[in-house]
Amino acid sequence: MKMKARSWIAGALAGGFIVGTAAAADLSPAPMYTKAPPVPLMYNWNGYYAGFNVGGSWGRQDTAIAGTGTLSPSVDGVIGGGQIGINWQEKGSPWVAGIELDIQGSGQSGNGTYGAILLATDALPFKDELQWFGTVRGRFGYAFGDMGRWLAYGTFGLAYGGAKLSGSGTVGGVGVGFSQTGNPVGFTAGAGLEWAFADRWSAKLEYLYIDFLSGGPTVALPGGVNLTTGDLTDNIVRVGANYHF
Repeated sequence: MKMKARSWIAGALAGGFIVGTAAAADLSPAPMYTKAPPVPLMYNWNGYYAGFNVGGSWGRQDTAIAGTGTLSPSVDGVIGGGQIGINWQEKGSPWVAGIELDIQGSGQSGNGTYGAILLATDALPFKDELQWFGTVRGRFGYAFGDMGRWLAYGTFGLAYGGAKLSGSGTVGGVGVGFSQTGNPVGFTAGAGLEWAFADRWSAKLEYLYIDFLSGGPTVALPGGVNLTTGDLTDNIVRVGANYHF
Protein backbone atom coordinates (compact mmCIF):
# COMPACT_ATOMS: atom_id res chain seq x y z
CA MET A 1 0.00 0.00 0.00
CA LYS A 2 2.83 2.38 0.88
CA MET A 3 4.54 1.56 -2.43
CA LYS A 4 1.41 2.48 -4.36
CA ALA A 5 1.11 5.76 -2.51
CA ARG A 6 4.74 6.62 -3.23
CA SER A 7 4.32 5.79 -6.90
CA TRP A 8 1.25 7.95 -7.11
CA ILE A 9 2.99 10.90 -5.47
CA ALA A 10 6.03 10.53 -7.75
CA GLY A 11 3.83 10.41 -10.84
CA ALA A 12 1.94 13.48 -9.74
CA LEU A 13 5.18 15.40 -9.17
CA ALA A 14 6.55 14.37 -12.57
CA GLY A 15 3.32 15.37 -14.30
CA GLY A 16 3.32 18.74 -12.55
CA PHE A 17 6.93 19.35 -13.61
CA ILE A 18 6.10 18.57 -17.26
CA VAL A 19 3.01 20.84 -17.26
CA GLY A 20 4.94 23.65 -15.58
CA THR A 21 7.75 23.39 -18.11
CA ALA A 22 5.28 23.53 -21.02
CA ALA A 23 3.48 26.53 -19.51
CA ALA A 24 6.78 28.35 -19.03
CA ALA A 25 7.65 27.66 -22.63
CA ASP A 26 4.30 29.11 -23.74
CA LEU A 27 4.95 32.31 -21.72
CA SER A 28 8.39 32.97 -23.30
CA PRO A 29 8.45 35.98 -25.72
CA ALA A 30 7.93 35.32 -29.43
CA PRO A 31 10.93 35.89 -31.69
CA MET A 32 11.15 39.39 -33.27
CA TYR A 33 11.28 39.87 -37.04
CA THR A 34 12.44 43.20 -38.61
CA LYS A 35 11.92 44.51 -42.13
CA ALA A 36 14.63 46.23 -44.14
CA PRO A 37 14.04 50.03 -44.35
CA PRO A 38 12.38 51.12 -47.63
CA VAL A 39 14.69 52.42 -50.36
CA PRO A 40 14.03 56.20 -50.79
CA LEU A 41 12.45 57.07 -54.13
CA MET A 42 14.15 59.48 -56.56
CA TYR A 43 12.30 62.72 -57.25
CA ASN A 44 10.65 62.46 -60.66
CA TRP A 45 11.56 65.36 -62.98
CA ASN A 46 9.73 63.68 -65.87
CA GLY A 47 6.83 65.56 -67.51
CA TYR A 48 5.54 69.00 -68.43
CA TYR A 49 6.07 72.22 -66.47
CA ALA A 50 5.34 75.95 -66.72
CA GLY A 51 6.53 78.94 -64.73
CA PHE A 52 7.70 82.53 -64.50
CA ASN A 53 11.01 84.37 -64.07
CA VAL A 54 12.53 87.78 -63.42
CA GLY A 55 16.09 89.07 -63.66
CA GLY A 56 18.54 91.51 -65.13
CA SER A 57 20.65 91.70 -68.26
CA TRP A 58 23.64 93.57 -69.58
CA GLY A 59 24.94 93.63 -73.13
CA ARG A 60 26.35 95.65 -76.03
CA GLN A 61 24.91 96.67 -79.39
CA ASP A 62 27.20 97.38 -82.37
CA THR A 63 25.88 100.38 -84.35
CA ALA A 64 27.63 101.72 -87.43
CA ILE A 65 27.64 104.49 -90.02
CA ALA A 66 29.92 103.77 -92.97
CA GLY A 67 32.99 106.02 -92.95
CA THR A 68 32.25 107.28 -89.43
CA GLY A 69 32.94 104.21 -87.34
CA THR A 70 31.21 101.77 -85.03
CA LEU A 71 29.82 102.53 -81.61
CA SER A 72 28.93 99.80 -79.09
CA PRO A 73 26.80 101.30 -76.33
CA SER A 74 25.85 99.22 -73.32
CA VAL A 75 22.31 97.84 -73.46
CA ASP A 76 21.22 97.02 -69.91
CA GLY A 77 17.94 96.60 -68.03
CA VAL A 78 15.40 94.46 -66.20
CA ILE A 79 13.70 91.46 -67.82
CA GLY A 80 10.79 89.24 -66.88
CA GLY A 81 8.59 86.62 -68.46
CA GLY A 82 7.50 83.00 -68.49
CA GLN A 83 8.60 79.57 -69.65
CA ILE A 84 7.10 76.19 -70.54
CA GLY A 85 8.94 72.91 -71.05
CA ILE A 86 9.08 69.15 -70.85
CA ASN A 87 11.60 66.83 -69.17
CA TRP A 88 12.47 63.19 -69.84
CA GLN A 89 14.01 61.04 -67.11
CA GLU A 90 14.33 57.25 -67.07
CA LYS A 91 13.16 55.63 -63.83
CA GLY A 92 16.06 55.40 -61.39
CA SER A 93 18.40 57.42 -63.63
CA PRO A 94 19.88 60.76 -62.50
CA TRP A 95 20.13 62.07 -66.08
CA VAL A 96 17.45 64.48 -67.28
CA ALA A 97 16.91 65.85 -70.80
CA GLY A 98 14.36 68.44 -71.86
CA ILE A 99 13.18 71.24 -74.13
CA GLU A 100 12.22 74.71 -72.87
CA LEU A 101 10.61 77.73 -74.54
CA ASP A 102 10.53 81.15 -72.91
CA ILE A 103 9.34 84.66 -73.80
CA GLN A 104 10.63 87.79 -72.05
CA GLY A 105 9.68 91.43 -71.83
CA SER A 106 12.81 93.58 -71.72
CA GLY A 107 13.62 97.08 -70.51
CA GLN A 108 17.14 97.00 -71.98
CA SER A 109 18.35 100.20 -73.62
CA GLY A 110 21.50 102.15 -74.37
CA ASN A 111 22.44 105.49 -75.92
CA GLY A 112 25.12 106.80 -78.25
CA THR A 113 25.87 109.85 -80.43
CA TYR A 114 27.49 110.24 -83.84
CA GLY A 115 29.12 113.53 -84.82
CA ALA A 116 30.59 115.02 -88.00
CA ILE A 117 28.80 112.56 -90.27
CA LEU A 118 28.74 114.67 -93.46
CA LEU A 119 29.45 118.09 -91.94
CA ALA A 120 31.50 119.01 -88.91
CA THR A 121 28.35 120.37 -87.28
CA ASP A 122 26.33 117.15 -87.63
CA ALA A 123 25.19 115.43 -84.45
CA LEU A 124 23.01 112.33 -84.28
CA PRO A 125 22.07 110.97 -80.85
CA PHE A 126 20.39 107.56 -80.95
CA LYS A 127 18.89 104.96 -78.63
CA ASP A 128 19.18 101.17 -78.93
CA GLU A 129 16.49 99.04 -77.29
CA LEU A 130 15.83 95.33 -76.91
CA GLN A 131 12.09 95.36 -76.23
CA TRP A 132 11.47 91.62 -75.98
CA PHE A 133 13.13 88.30 -76.76
CA GLY A 134 12.53 84.57 -76.61
CA THR A 135 14.50 81.34 -76.75
CA VAL A 136 13.94 77.72 -77.76
CA ARG A 137 16.50 75.54 -75.97
CA GLY A 138 17.51 72.00 -75.17
CA ARG A 139 18.36 71.26 -71.51
CA PHE A 140 20.63 68.44 -70.32
CA GLY A 141 21.07 67.91 -66.59
CA TYR A 142 22.05 65.67 -63.67
CA ALA A 143 19.84 65.18 -60.59
CA PHE A 144 21.64 64.92 -57.24
CA GLY A 145 21.30 65.62 -53.53
CA ASP A 146 18.33 64.77 -51.33
CA MET A 147 16.32 62.21 -53.37
CA GLY A 148 17.62 63.84 -56.57
CA ARG A 149 15.73 67.08 -55.88
CA TRP A 150 18.60 69.25 -57.18
CA LEU A 151 19.10 69.49 -60.94
CA ALA A 152 22.24 71.05 -62.47
CA TYR A 153 21.92 71.58 -66.22
CA GLY A 154 23.40 73.12 -69.32
CA THR A 155 21.29 74.61 -72.09
CA PHE A 156 21.73 75.64 -75.74
CA GLY A 157 19.44 76.80 -78.54
CA LEU A 158 17.89 79.53 -80.71
CA ALA A 159 17.28 83.15 -79.65
CA TYR A 160 15.08 85.75 -81.35
CA GLY A 161 13.74 89.15 -80.37
CA GLY A 162 12.38 92.58 -81.11
CA ALA A 163 14.78 95.56 -81.27
CA LYS A 164 14.24 99.28 -81.82
CA LEU A 165 16.58 102.02 -83.05
CA SER A 166 15.43 105.61 -82.62
CA GLY A 167 16.84 109.13 -82.45
CA SER A 168 16.93 112.64 -83.92
CA GLY A 169 19.59 115.13 -84.99
CA THR A 170 21.22 116.53 -88.10
CA VAL A 171 22.92 114.80 -91.01
CA GLY A 172 24.47 117.01 -93.72
CA GLY A 173 22.88 119.97 -91.98
CA VAL A 174 19.39 118.47 -92.41
CA GLY A 175 17.22 117.72 -89.38
CA VAL A 176 16.18 114.08 -89.10
CA GLY A 177 14.11 111.93 -86.76
CA PHE A 178 13.66 108.19 -86.94
CA SER A 179 12.26 105.13 -85.19
CA GLN A 180 12.85 101.73 -86.74
CA THR A 181 12.26 98.19 -85.46
CA GLY A 182 13.77 94.84 -86.40
CA ASN A 183 13.78 91.19 -85.38
CA PRO A 184 17.30 89.95 -84.60
CA VAL A 185 18.04 86.22 -84.54
CA GLY A 186 20.95 84.34 -83.01
CA PHE A 187 21.92 81.66 -80.51
CA THR A 188 21.98 81.24 -76.75
CA ALA A 189 23.89 79.05 -74.29
CA GLY A 190 23.99 78.88 -70.53
CA ALA A 191 23.61 76.87 -67.34
CA GLY A 192 21.33 76.67 -64.34
CA LEU A 193 20.47 75.05 -61.02
CA GLU A 194 16.93 73.97 -60.13
CA TRP A 195 15.60 72.79 -56.74
CA ALA A 196 12.37 70.83 -56.26
CA PHE A 197 11.32 72.26 -52.89
CA ALA A 198 7.85 70.64 -53.05
CA ASP A 199 6.23 67.75 -54.91
CA ARG A 200 5.09 69.94 -57.81
CA TRP A 201 7.10 73.15 -57.37
CA SER A 202 10.71 73.99 -58.15
CA ALA A 203 12.82 77.15 -58.02
CA LYS A 204 15.71 77.95 -60.34
CA LEU A 205 18.70 80.22 -60.87
CA GLU A 206 19.87 80.55 -64.48
CA TYR A 207 22.50 82.32 -66.60
CA LEU A 208 22.17 82.75 -70.38
CA TYR A 209 24.51 84.27 -72.96
CA ILE A 210 22.76 85.47 -76.13
CA ASP A 211 24.35 86.58 -79.40
CA PHE A 212 21.96 88.14 -81.91
CA LEU A 213 23.91 87.82 -85.14
CA SER A 214 21.59 89.47 -87.68
CA GLY A 215 18.19 91.03 -88.32
CA GLY A 216 18.52 94.27 -86.32
CA PRO A 217 17.00 97.55 -87.54
CA THR A 218 18.61 99.79 -90.21
CA VAL A 219 17.77 103.47 -90.85
CA ALA A 220 18.30 105.35 -94.14
CA LEU A 221 19.47 108.93 -93.57
CA PRO A 222 20.01 111.95 -95.91
CA GLY A 223 22.97 111.92 -98.28
CA GLY A 224 22.87 108.14 -98.79
CA VAL A 225 23.95 107.51 -95.19
CA ASN A 226 22.73 104.36 -93.40
CA LEU A 227 22.67 103.81 -89.65
CA THR A 228 22.83 100.06 -89.13
CA THR A 229 22.78 97.77 -86.11
CA GLY A 230 25.05 94.75 -85.99
CA ASP A 231 25.98 92.18 -83.38
CA LEU A 232 24.00 92.41 -80.12
CA THR A 233 25.44 90.36 -77.26
CA ASP A 234 23.55 89.91 -74.02
CA ASN A 235 24.17 88.37 -70.58
CA ILE A 236 21.15 87.35 -68.51
CA VAL A 237 20.84 86.27 -64.89
CA ARG A 238 17.36 85.36 -63.70
CA VAL A 239 15.48 83.50 -60.97
CA GLY A 240 12.20 81.74 -61.44
CA ALA A 241 9.75 79.07 -60.33
CA ASN A 242 8.10 76.15 -62.15
CA TYR A 243 4.92 74.15 -61.54
CA HIS A 244 5.25 70.50 -62.63
CA PHE A 245 2.11 68.86 -64.02
